[in-house]
Amino acid sequence: MDVQRTFYREDHELFRTAVRRFLERDYLPRQEAHAPLERQLWLKAGREGLLCVTLPAQFGGGGDFGHAAIICEEFARAGIHERVMALHSQTIAPCIASLADEQQQQRWLPGICSGQTLLALAVSSAHGEGAWPPLAVRDGNDWLINGSTCAVGNGGDFDLLLLACQTVNVDGSTGLSLIMVERTCAGVHRTPDAPACGDAEGVALSLADVRVPFSHLLGDVGGGQAYLDAALSQEHLLSAIFSAAYLERLVDLSLDQAKRADDQGQRSWDRQNTRYQLADIKARAVALRLMVDHYLGAQLGRALTPGQVAIAAVFARQTLNSCVGHLRPQTDDKPFATGLMPGPAQWPLHEFIAEAM
Repeated sequence: MDVQRTFYREDHELFRTAVRRFLERDYLPRQEAHAPLERQLWLKAGREGLLCVTLPAQFGGGGDFGHAAIICEEFARAGIHERVMALHSQTIAPCIASLADEQQQQRWLPGICSGQTLLALAVSSAHGEGAWPPLAVRDGNDWLINGSTCAVGNGGDFDLLLLACQTVNVDGSTGLSLIMVERTCAGVHRTPDAPACGDAEGVALSLADVRVPFSHLLGDVGGGQAYLDAALSQEHLLSAIFSAAYLERLVDLSLDQAKRADDQGQRSWDRQNTRYQLADIKARAVALRLMVDHYLGAQLGRALTPGQVAIAAVFARQTLNSCVGHLRPQTDDKPFATGLMPGPAQWPLHEFIAEAM
């Protein structure tokens, strides 16, 4: 896109090269083989400094949000919609780092940054909206946790779970608290095939008399909702960044496909309606890029508000979905679609785009 981007430094662009090399050499072959995210790949990403880049340098991070944005953009450029690694590095890990005391940081963060400790997030009940989260009751120096939840991220293979629990505050009221649960805790049962877990990528968990040290509490008792809102706000901004980069790549591929002749020597580019539709889509992609970059610059300057994040996330998703709708093949209910959607051979996210509609 013909948009000047001035906030990325030279070290950002060098980092972009490293991310692109990792994806092409290590990640894409695994995806093409439909292989899961094995631990060896996590460790390799950790060694190359691609995990948890916004965490403090002493734990293995040392970058800023610009580095996180570059990872997001390069995943989009490569056609990879990878939620697991993004949740680990850019949602769960920063939340832990911002709330953990020094002892907790020393215990957990080095392994999280290296890829040795895989994270999952459980903030909702496995029984759907409106159900209570697990209940954590203080029992001496421990928390005693019972209930069910839905874990996303490395839900089926986590080492450390960031769990939202219902707790009783000092004044007797109930609130939401964040407690770290380690894989070795007795009473945590994974049920990957349970239909009750509403998230398609989630894993239903049951917790029966799970005993966790009181020191595994993150932040204050009852402060969990505010902490989660802050963490998920960053995820929403990264989602907008992904959508902008994704749409740019989709436009480039669609333009290339439109200018190629078919078996009969015909080009869809030669049709006036096609050129008009593509011009409209590119204009929307440029508008989305300008908005996202404006808010990304504000984030780097620590001046972004939650309201602005919400605007970016909603506009990005609506713009992407609208453009995808125009690029899909013509049907009876969409007679003006251009049919320029790249097929699976040209665009690995073909199925994801279909689901986005």
